[in-house]
Amino acid sequence: MLLWTMGKSRLLLYALWGVMVFGLFQKLEAQDAPAPADLVLLIDGSESVGAANFPLVSDLAVQVIEGLAVGRDAIRVALVLYGANPDIQFYLNSYDNKESVLNAIRGLKYPGSYEANLGAALEEVADSLLGQDAGGRAEEGVPQVLVVISTRESTDDVSQAERALKQASVYTFGIAVGDSATAQLEAIATDKSFVLSAPDVRTVARVGDQILQYINGVAQRTIVIQTDFTEALAVGKRDIIFLIDSSMGTIVINAVREFIKRFIDTMPIGPDQVQVGVAMFSTTPRMEINLNSFSSKESLSSALARIKPKSSVEVNIGAALDFVRTNMLTAESGSRIQDQVPQLVLLLTSKKSKDSVQQPADAVRQMGVLTLAAGSRAADEAELRQIAFDDSVVFMLKDFRMLLRNPREIISPLSTLSGIVVTEGPTETGTIVDVTTVHTQRVVRDIVFLVDGSNYVGNNLQPVLDFITEVVNKLDVRPERVRIGLMQFAERQRTEFYLNTYNTKQDVLSAIARLRLMGGRALNTGAALQYALANHFQPSAGSRRREGIQQVLVLITGGPSQDEVKKIADSVALAGVLTFAVGAGQVEDSFLRTVAFVENLAYYRRNFADLSSVVDEIMTPLVTVVGETDTSVTEFVTPSPSGGERDVAFLIDGSDDVRSDFPYIRDFISKVIEPLDIGFDKVRVSVVQHSERPTPNFYLNTYRTKDEVLRAVTGLTLAGGRSLNTGVALTFMKNTILSPANGGRAGQNVPQFMIVLTGGRSRDSVREPAVALKTEGVVPFGVGVKNADPKQIEAISHNPSFAFNVKEFSQLSTVQERLKNYVNLPDQELKVFLEEVELDAAQRDIVFILDGSDDTRDTFKQMCQFVQRVVDKLNIGPSRDRVSVVQYSREPQVHFYLNTHATNQDILNSIESLKHQGGSPLNTGRALDYTKKNIFIASSGSRILEGAPQVLVLVTGGRSQDDVRAPAAALKKDQIVTFSIGNQNADVIQLQAISYTPGHTLTVPQFDDLQTIEQKLVSYVKRVPRQPRRLPQTTTGKDS
Repeated sequence: MLLWTMGKSRLLLYALWGVMVFGLFQKLEAQDAPAPADLVLLIDGSESVGAANFPLVSDLAVQVIEGLAVGRDAIRVALVLYGANPDIQFYLNSYDNKESVLNAIRGLKYPGSYEANLGAALEEVADSLLGQDAGGRAEEGVPQVLVVISTRESTDDVSQAERALKQASVYTFGIAVGDSATAQLEAIATDKSFVLSAPDVRTVARVGDQILQYINGVAQRTIVIQTDFTEALAVGKRDIIFLIDSSMGTIVINAVREFIKRFIDTMPIGPDQVQVGVAMFSTTPRMEINLNSFSSKESLSSALARIKPKSSVEVNIGAALDFVRTNMLTAESGSRIQDQVPQLVLLLTSKKSKDSVQQPADAVRQMGVLTLAAGSRAADEAELRQIAFDDSVVFMLKDFRMLLRNPREIISPLSTLSGIVVTEGPTETGTIVDVTTVHTQRVVRDIVFLVDGSNYVGNNLQPVLDFITEVVNKLDVRPERVRIGLMQFAERQRTEFYLNTYNTKQDVLSAIARLRLMGGRALNTGAALQYALANHFQPSAGSRRREGIQQVLVLITGGPSQDEVKKIADSVALAGVLTFAVGAGQVEDSFLRTVAFVENLAYYRRNFADLSSVVDEIMTPLVTVVGETDTSVTEFVTPSPSGGERDVAFLIDGSDDVRSDFPYIRDFISKVIEPLDIGFDKVRVSVVQHSERPTPNFYLNTYRTKDEVLRAVTGLTLAGGRSLNTGVALTFMKNTILSPANGGRAGQNVPQFMIVLTGGRSRDSVREPAVALKTEGVVPFGVGVKNADPKQIEAISHNPSFAFNVKEFSQLSTVQERLKNYVNLPDQELKVFLEEVELDAAQRDIVFILDGSDDTRDTFKQMCQFVQRVVDKLNIGPSRDRVSVVQYSREPQVHFYLNTHATNQDILNSIESLKHQGGSPLNTGRALDYTKKNIFIASSGSRILEGAPQVLVLVTGGRSQDDVRAPAAALKKDQIVTFSIGNQNADVIQLQAISYTPGHTLTVPQFDDLQTIEQKLVSYVKRVPRQPRRLPQTTTGKDS
C-alpha cells in the first residue's frame, strides 16, 4: 500500500474561512462530547526569549490549555522546550487531566541557550512524541496538532523535519514573536495563514484566543483534510487517464512511455480492477488508448509502443481537457464514473497552454474527477494549479526523465487517491461555505450487529457495548454511506433498531448505549441468523442489497448454540451477506469459524474485557472485504489457509551510496522471498527503503499474491538520500509497518521477522529502537555490506548469530540462503525455533529496585508479592536467570546480589523475609546510580561483559526528590534496559525519563493491581536481547 498525504491545500483555507467569518466555533463549543486531538506545544527557550520574558510565553501556553477540553479521551497535550537541544517536558500520555497539564506548564523553568535549533526540535517531535508509545493516536484517526512558538530564525536546517511532519499529516501552526521568525514559520506551517504574529513577547497573549480557535477547529474537524485511504488493503478499482503533451520530443516521450509501462506493471489491470487510458495533445488532442481498449497488462503495454511524439510550438491544454471529458470519461469509452469508481487524470506537459484552461478544468472537476498535473521546462506552475484538483498534486520536474528515477511521488497518489471531489452546501447560518473535500476509500456498507443477550454475556455487557461503540466510531455513519442496525437474541430474537432507523452517528451511538440484555439461559444462534436475514437485510428495513451495497452481519456471542447453525450460516452467505463472528467466554473458536463467512473473519478472545483488542484487527476487513457467492461455492477475495502465517518486513538501504549496487539488493529480496508461501493469510511481505527518512515501497497488506510481490520488488527504484538514520527507520518499522493498520498480525500471534540490509553506518543510534523491536517480539536479522558498522548490525540483530556481514553486495547470495532457511521453516520447526529465540537470552541479570519510603509502608507487601510472582516465572540458576533486590528511600540498601542465590526457592524465601525500610525523602536517582555502580558489575554477579541482557525493574509509589535523568542516561548508555512501574502517586514524567523508552513504563492505579501488568512485564523481560561481549573495564567495588 502506498501512502499519500495532502500537503498545503486550499481545502484547509476554505474550511478556515468559514470558521473565521461565520463563527462556527461558537456552535461547536456547545456540543456535549469533547472532540479528540493530540496537541504538541514546541516552545523556544533560547536567549532571544530571555529569562524575564519566559513567564509570558508560559502564560500563553496556560491560556491556551485553559480553553481546551483536556483529557485522555479528549485533547492530549505534550510540551517540548528547545534551544541547542530539544527537551521533552511531558508526553501526550503523561497527564490525563487539565489541572495536571497546567501545573506542569506553570512549573516550567527557563532553559536559556545561545542556539535555537528548531530543526532538531521538529525532528524530536516527529520521532518521539507522535507515536503510540508516547500517547499519539494517529492510527485511531485522531488529528495531531503542533504549535510552534518561536522568537527567531532557527540556527539549524528545518527542511527535513518540516517534510516529515507534513508527510505525517500533522497540522502545524506557528506563533512568531517579532519579525525574524515569521518567514521560516510560514514555510513550516501547514499553511501560511496558520502563522500568527506578535510584535514582541509582551504582546504574545493577544494571539491566544486565535490559536485556541485553530486548535479547536482541527479537533472539531472544521479544519480538516480527509485522508481515509491510508487503510486501503491494496490498489482498488480506478480509471486512470494519462494526458500527454506530444510536443516534448522523442527522448522525453520514451521516458514517459516507460514510466507508464512500469506503473501498469505494478497495477492489477482488468475491467473489474484498474483501467488505463492514454490521450495525447499538441494544438489538437487525440485518443491513443481508451479505458476499455485493453484488459490485460501485456496488451496494454504493447499498445504503449504506438505512442509517438509530434512536434509543435504551441499546445492547447484546455481543448485536451475538454476532449478527455467528452470523449473518454464516458460509459462508451469504458469509464465507470456512474458506478462511483474513482476517475483520475494525470496531465504531463512541458509548455504553457495557448488556450484557456480554467473553464475546462472546472468542468472536469465538477464531474468529480481527480486531476493531477505534472510539468517540466516551460510549463506554467500557476496554470497547473488551476488544472489540478488540489495544489498538493501539482508536480514540477526539471525533466520528465526524473520520473524513472523517482516515480514514487506521482505513483503514490495515482494508486491510493480515490473518491470524488465534493462541494458541500449551506451551513446552518444560511451562508454558503465552499468546503472542497476529497473523500478517499469511500466506504458504503449496511452493517447489522447481532448481540448475544443471554446470561452467557450477563455482567459483561459493557465490554460488548464498548466494542460496538469503538467500531461505529471509526465508520462514516450516514444514510448514503454506512448504515447501522442492531438486534439481540437468546432463545428468541429482538430488534433494537433497523438500518434506516437512525441517520446520524450520534443517534446510533446513543441507541447502542441504551441496550439492555433480554436475558435467557440458552442460545438459538441459527434462528437469530435466519431472523436477521429475513427482517434486517430487507429494503423495508433500510437494506441496500438490491443496489449492490455490501451487506455485513457482525455476530457477538459468549456461548454455544442449541440449534442448527451451519446450514443457516451458509444460506446467509449465499444471500450475499458477509458474516463476521466475534466471541468470548464459553463460546468455542471452532463454532465462530463455522458461522463466519470464511474462517479468518472469526475473532475469539478468552475474556470479554479483551474484545477491545479486536477492534483494530477487524476494521480493515470490515470496510474492505467483499463476498461473492453462487449456488455451488462460496468465494472470498482472501482464501483462508491452513497455517504458515508470518510477517516478513525488509528494511533496506536506499541511500545514494548503494545506487550502483541496488540491482543486487533487489535480487537479494527476490531470492529470499521466492520460496515463501506468500498470501494474505500466509506470508505477508513489506519493503521499506531508508536514508535520512524511511520510505515505504509497499506494506504487509498491499499485495496478496507472490507474483504481485515479486513484480513490485523487480520494479523497485532507489529512493535516494545522503546519509542513513537506521534508528529512526527501525522505530518507523515498529510503529507503522508492523502495526495492525498496515497488515501486521502480532496481535494474532503471527511471527514477525525483519531483515535489515545496509551498506553504511547509521548516523543515529540503533540500539534503543532495536531493543524496543525485540521487546515487542519481532525477530530482526542484520545484514551489513561494505561500510556498514558490524557493531551496529549486531546490535540490530536478535542475537549475534542473526548478524551477517559481507564485503561486497555481489556476495549477498551467501546470506540469502541462510535467511531463507530461517524464514521458510515449517510451522512446527518455526515454533521450536521461536521458542529457542526467546530462550536464547535465558541468561538474564534482573535487578528489582523497590520503593521502601514512608509512602509505601502499607503496600510494601503487595510489591514483594509481585516480585515473587515474576521471579516464579523465570528460569533461575547460576548459568540462567539471576536476580537481585535493592530497596531504597533516602539511601539505597541491597538485600541480595545477583550471585547471592542460585535457586528459585532461595530467592523467594529471601524476598519473603524483606522488611520495609521506611524513610524520606525519596531519592530514586541515587538508587539508580548505586545499582549501576554496585550491582551491574562482575563482582556482584553481573554478566554484562559476556553480553547477557541486563534488566532493571523499578517499582515506586512517589516522586523522586533528586535528579533521575543523569543516572537513567548512564544506565541506557551501558545498555541496561529499565522498566519503570508506578502507582497513581508516582510521577509519570519521571518514570518515562527513567525507562529505556517511554513504552517501557507501566502504571497501575494501586499496587493491589500489580497482577494486571505482571504477564506483560514478564513477556517484555524475556524478550530483552543479548548484547555483544565487552572488554573488561575498571569498575568500582561495592559500596560499604
